[in-house]
Amino acid sequence: MDAFAKMDIFFLVTTVAVVVIAIFVAVLLYYILRTAKDVSEVIHIVRRESERFAKGASSARERIKGRGGNLLQSFIAFVQSLAPTRKRGQKDIK
Repeated sequence: MDAFAKMDIFFLVTTVAVVVIAIFVAVLLYYILRTAKDVSEVIHIVRRESERFAKGASSARERIKGRGGNLLQSFIAFVQSLAPTRKRGQKDIK
């Protein structure tokens, strides 16, 4: 084979390889951009829901502060009513 025939085969193989690699990179880039878009949407949803949660927690905190003493006393009384009572002078037997 002469040198020109070898060069033609080399350029043909190189061109096909470059086209295949370019198609592969384009498909890969498409999937990366699509995934980035989905991640961006998820981040937007999380940000919106966390703001809603913060507003709800803040309003709940304000309601609890308004009834704080009474609510705390009610909770303590409830917990004490569940605890077993011991008579004075009795010791735990282990």
